[in-house]
Amino acid sequence: MGFNKRWINIDQIKVQYSTGGIDAVKRYLDSPDALIITDEESSDILAKYRSKVSDQELDKIINKYICI
Repeated sequence: MGFNKRWINIDQIKVQYSTGGIDAVKRYLDSPDALIITDEESSDILAKYRSKVSDQELDKIINKYICI
């Protein structure tokens, strides 16, 4: 069985969000075994997600960073 890691940055989160919304971002953050965060924005989004905030709150924080 393999070990899946994913490098995360705000640009990748932006792509996921623009193509599939909040659900795509959540799947993107849930699927690998390990996440390697490369910027503060992504770190903040991941922290909010892991703290089980509502989808509306997570949506708000993502929009703050990707400026949609």
